[in-house]
Amino acid sequence: MTIMFWLIASTMTLLVLGLLLWPLMKRTAAAAPVREQEKTLSIFRQQFAELEQDRANSVLTDELYQQARQELERRLLEETGTTETTTKKPPQQMHGKPVAFALAIIIPTACGLLYWQLGNPLAITESPAPSLSAQGGSQEGDPFAAGLDPLIERLKQKMEQNPGDGEGWALLGRSYMGVGRYAEAALAYEQATNLISNDAQLLADYADAMGVLHGRKLEGRPEALIQQALKIDPRNVKALMLAGTVAFNRNDFARAVKDWELARANLPEDVDPEMTQQLVAAIEEAKSRLGGGREMARMDREPAAPAQPVRQAGQSRAIRGTVTLAPDLASKVSETDTLFVFAREVNGPPMPVAIVRASKKDLPFTFQLDDSTSPMPSRKLSGAGPVVIVARLSKSGQAMPQSGDLEGTSQPIPAGGDGITVVIDHERMDREPAAPAQPVRQAGSSSRAIRGTVTLAPSLAGKGSAADTLFVFAREMNGPPMPVAIVRASKKDLPFTFQLDDSTSPMPSRKLSSTGPVVIVARLSKSGQAMPQSGDLEGTSQPIQAGGEGITVVIDHERP
Repeated sequence: MTIMFWLIASTMTLLVLGLLLWPLMKRTAAAAPVREQEKTLSIFRQQFAELEQDRANSVLTDELYQQARQELERRLLEETGTTETTTKKPPQQMHGKPVAFALAIIIPTACGLLYWQLGNPLAITESPAPSLSAQGGSQEGDPFAAGLDPLIERLKQKMEQNPGDGEGWALLGRSYMGVGRYAEAALAYEQATNLISNDAQLLADYADAMGVLHGRKLEGRPEALIQQALKIDPRNVKALMLAGTVAFNRNDFARAVKDWELARANLPEDVDPEMTQQLVAAIEEAKSRLGGGREMARMDREPAAPAQPVRQAGQSRAIRGTVTLAPDLASKVSETDTLFVFAREVNGPPMPVAIVRASKKDLPFTFQLDDSTSPMPSRKLSGAGPVVIVARLSKSGQAMPQSGDLEGTSQPIPAGGDGITVVIDHERMDREPAAPAQPVRQAGSSSRAIRGTVTLAPSLAGKGSAADTLFVFAREMNGPPMPVAIVRASKKDLPFTFQLDDSTSPMPSRKLSSTGPVVIVARLSKSGQAMPQSGDLEGTSQPIQAGGEGITVVIDHERP
């Protein structure tokens, strides 16, 4: 908004100056021929005077005088278009250049002073982007925020003089949010909501401020404000984003997906592309957790992080470390791949709280993540709980994960950590081809292998085609939703005898042999992608221990 405002204001000022200065500069340019003509007439006047003098001194006869005068008049006519040697004195005019120079200074200065006095300079610094969750950290000490303080104080004084201006209170609240003064923002929003009724955006902003103030918790009063906003406008983007965050934190991933997809469908056309990518990434994360089945929805739940107080100024919360690439992946990257390094909360939404960008050629890459690298104004690293650092090499240059991306993830760490090392050591499981089906091993080849058979329920025999891809994978009951072992076949292989062991683990750091209880999932995919999609056919085993034999998995239902 700031850049657009100054662009429009500058263009209009230049247009007005052009209309005023052009006639003055043109007048200055037109005066030059007049001065040249005056010089010419002066020469001819001197020649006529000399001619008269020669006649008076009897140097020329009357006949020669008349011939010489006629010749001089002819030349005068050719050069000036007139036989008159006298010029009319033009009216007194101002000099064009000094006047133009003065106007070029006075007009922009006067406009700026008038806008500063009568307008609202603070409005051009207001950020229009809504936050995705009510999480934040203090921005005190930020030079930009410090520069806004005088403007905010002037606006506050105006509101004290005119307390009935609801729009002014709303602007003051957004300004306080922008500089991290959340308690004052909440009070300003409360004043605004008392004066303005049925404004969904205002209610969503108020809920965001209350959530940050209450330690990044949206339950209670903030959630009530979000629901009130959605009753007024069911398509309000910020309210939908916050509602999706509430649902995600409760492990209601289906609701989170619904709210975030509706928010994505209603994003304005000029929204920051990076914000769109973050929202898409959040939707994919919620879908991946939703795809884990009912058992995972019940058991893959971690206690919510305790409410964190808003950090005070001066507390260092930066995270510093180094990203390296595993040697066995060196052949899978190119110098043009984009490197993203970002922090994501362990017990929060999947959108990053801080992110930096580099390229493959910068590896090993030394990074620093802090509030200045946070992509959203009200969601700062300094206000986050434990985070994981993710490093991703992207071939597409987009923050959204895609096929062929290489990743590495740190252990959970608190903000403020130093000396972190992140090794990019695997290719994204949900985008890479699964390991090919392995033949059944002889007894004793692996004491932790899981062997069994996948069959298709007769009621689903007519659905799908022989070309559908069959994925069989093991997933921890009480761990992340990513598989710890996977094999791939096709529908024509059914009934399919499988073996899952450490050789079919997609990531070196997560082996089947070191897991707890797992479930075996069999999925027939029409798209050929491991990511679940609507219309895929699935079946899930009961929880078992690694090393189980004779497992039977029946594909018995269709994904909605």
